[in-house]
This record gives sequence, structure tokens and C-alpha cells, in this order.
Amino acid sequence: MPVLTPPPVHDALDRRGLLTGAAALGVLAGLTGCGGTTGAPAPTAGPTRRIEGAFGPVDVPAEPRRVVTTDWYTPWALLDVGVTAAGTPRANTGGVLPAYQPAYEAMAKIGTTTQLDYEAIVALEPDLILGTLVPDLPPDLNERLGAITPTLLFEAAREPGTWQERAVRAADAVGRREAAEELRAAYERRAADLGARYADVLGRTRWALLRGGPQGNALLDHPASWSGVVLERVGVRLAAAAAGKPGVSTPLSFEQLGVLSDCDVVLHLADAAGGVPADTQRMLDQPTFRALRAARAGHVYPLPNYYVSHYGQADAVLTALEAVLGRLAQ
Repeated sequence: MPVLTPPPVHDALDRRGLLTGAAALGVLAGLTGCGGTTGAPAPTAGPTRRIEGAFGPVDVPAEPRRVVTTDWYTPWALLDVGVTAAGTPRANTGGVLPAYQPAYEAMAKIGTTTQLDYEAIVALEPDLILGTLVPDLPPDLNERLGAITPTLLFEAAREPGTWQERAVRAADAVGRREAAEELRAAYERRAADLGARYADVLGRTRWALLRGGPQGNALLDHPASWSGVVLERVGVRLAAAAAGKPGVSTPLSFEQLGVLSDCDVVLHLADAAGGVPADTQRMLDQPTFRALRAARAGHVYPLPNYYVSHYGQADAVLTALEAVLGRLAQ
């Protein structure tokens, strides 16, 4: 069973074609060799823009042609607006939107998010390195990458549910902010439409976002979590144990799962292909979980894009949510 690791804090695309810009993706750069990783970066050719990053302002190409990303979030936000990174770290198992898998496979791999292969990055001859300060990075990362080419690193997200802000900033860095804003507007329109069409169902149900924890427990996610913000936008009412709570999640022992007795629906963690991670499956198998009203009624559903980090995944969550709402409305 694939293991899906949650992104650090900081279903295919909907047939409505919310993300039409991603239909004609192409790899921006080939693999070519060049020098070592030390020394000043080559001057950026052409016009530049100054963008504020985690380490101060950075002059980046106004129209970058070869972008390397250093995290698991930025490449997907770029794909949303029709830009394929030349290189990216290896993604965690089951974490790539299926519609984006071919584009991901075409990208050169540059190690992992915390152990980047600097020689591989140099070989790609990027004109921009773009990423996020995820945990456990080397303290000299910005200096080492900045010696290769202009490097724009953003602070880690305050909460995982702020993925919209991160996605728009990534698109802006490659000159595609307008496209990202169009995606934001389309996403918000679709969420509002679902909320209006299923207002009756939403008014009479409570939901839970649940995943298995590594300590042999459960994690009940809050409104500010990855997919919590998507559900909240539609008008989903979360369980009383989660509604209105700050932060990401509340840990629950398996014996405490009874606090979800007010829930009519449970959405649980699954990987991009619908596989259930072992920790979550262990939770689902508990007698205390099977005794819940939602479980007895058969309203327990996997959510393959649980860790939303970009508009493509958010749209997939809306599609999954629409299917569940349709069943409840029958």
C-alpha cells in the first residue's frame, strides 16, 4: 500500500475544464551541462522584475524560460498555469495529481526537498530557481543556489490551508499571476455554486476530515487544514470537535473517536490513486470508528487529494465533494 507523507506546514481534473491552461504543457528546458556550483551566477539576460523573497528582494527574469523548483508544491502551482519546471525534487509516493503525472515524469529530478543535487541543478542551466523554505533545509541553501542562478525562496506557509497564497505567488514569479487569479476566481465560483445547489444537504449534515496518525492514533483536521479550507468555502459544517478550532488538527486516540458521533460524513486520507495509507486503514478498522453514525450509514469516503497544495488539487476535491453531496441529496 503506498504511503502518503503529509506536506510540511506551511481524480483527475474536473470535466468543466477549470484548468484549461494545463492542457498543452511542455518541458521548458533540455538537459545540458555546464560548470560547477561555486562562483557568482551568470547575469540574467533580458528584462527583470524585483520580487520580495524570504531573504529579501531578488531580481528574477521577467519571462523565465528554465525554472527549477525545490519543493513539492511549486511545480504543481506552475503546471496549473501552463508552465512545466525543467527540474524538481522527487515527489512523495502517491502525491501527484494523476492528470499531472506525465508532466512530472518529464521533469528532471534534482534529489529530494532536503537533499538537493546541486550538480543536477547546474546541468539544467536554469535561469530561475523557485521554492519554499520547508523544514530541515541546510542553512546555506540560499547562498548555494544563488551562486547558480537567481533564486527566489518563499517563507513556509503559516498554515497548510494558505495554499492559495503560495500558488499565486509561484505563478507571479514566472509572470503568470493573471492566469493564477483566473484560476482562483473559477475555483471560488465553483465552490459557491456547490454551496448554493446543495444548501439543504449542507445545512443538515456535519462532516469530518480524518487521517491516521503515525503514533497509532487519529488526526482530526480543522478548517484551516489543506482540504479544510476547500470544504469551508463550499459551506461544509465540520464536526463540533473540529469546527472553529485554530491550527491544523486535533490528535485523537482510537478510544476518543466517539467525539465524532455528530458526524454524518467522514472524508479520509487517500493517495492520488485512491490507495489508503496503512496508518489511516488501521484507524478505519477500529471498532470505535466502525461504530460511528457515518460509518454505519456507509458515508465514509476516501479523499485522494486530501493534502491540497494547488488549484488542480482543489478542483479535484470539489469534484469528489460534489459526488458525495449528490449521494446525500438522493
